Amino acid sequence: MNFNKIANNTNCNCFLDAQENLNDTFVRKVRKSDNLNDADFRNHIERNKTATNENDCQEVCGLYGVSVEIWNDSSRQRLLDRYLTTLSISPKTKNNLCVIQFRNNNGLVKYTPDQVEYNEFHYDFFKEDSFTVSELNLVEMIPLSIT
Repeated sequence: MNFNKIANNTNCNCFLDAQENLNDTFVRKVRKSDNLNDADFRNHIERNKTATNENDCQEVCGLYGVSVEIWNDSSRQRLLDRYLTTLSISPKTKNNLCVIQFRNNNGLVKYTPDQVEYNEFHYDFFKEDSFTVSELNLVEMIPLSIT
């Protein structure tokens, strides 16, 4: 796998403790649509955000990672409740959850619970340079709605 888009643009080792994960299922909140688009998996750098401190490797690497959360029996209901709470506050935001599994050579995931606020289910997904969402295994698209 090639990660030149990350490695050539930072002095940080964003891949320390990152690994390919083809077994677990992950979830990401995405736009309301039946299909995934590459825009659904843009990282902060691709959205022109920059680090406030380029020497803070946790911040820098977090900007290069795409936030995903592990989706399993322990996390599913807690995450769903949190997403529904967010939806009630901001109903026009992303209204779907895509449940995915990564395939061979999609990229690397790294357990990163220490974000702005602690989230025990949070991972950063570092996309391989040629990654497109068509290569993901879309398990399920869950529409969010407030009842």
